[in-house]
Amino acid sequence: MSQPETNTPTRGELTAKAIRQAILRIQQGRPKVVKAGRKLSIKSVAEEAGVSRATIHNLHPGLAERIREAGNKDVRAQRDKKNAALRDLRAKYTELRQEHIRARELNQDMASEMATLEAENQRLRAIAESKKVVVFPSKNSKSDT
Repeated sequence: MSQPETNTPTRGELTAKAIRQAILRIQQGRPKVVKAGRKLSIKSVAEEAGVSRATIHNLHPGLAERIREAGNKDVRAQRDKKNAALRDLRAKYTELRQEHIRARELNQDMASEMATLEAENQRLRAIAESKKVVVFPSKNSKSDT
């Protein structure tokens, strides 16, 4: 007589299920064993699932690959976010640099204009202080007679 088949999962199936659940808990940020916020790695999944890293590598290579791919996605996402921030900062730096150059040019133009006005002022003072210059009374001034 043969024994009736039961649907009890094997030890390997239970381990695989524990590993998959550990992966999900870590990805969702709700692990039970490891510290929350820890990055997804074979070591963190092994600790969370209560198995060794060798078990994941040797007996469940598909899950090990899944963990590596998910971890790489996180790293790529983090790298892309930093690269985007760096591009934004470079654009802002370029904009500020151009603004600085325009301000320096404006400052130089104003300094040149000021030097020209000072020279003109000196020339006019020299003419006004000369004994040959006669000052005419203006129409607005009232004479005291």
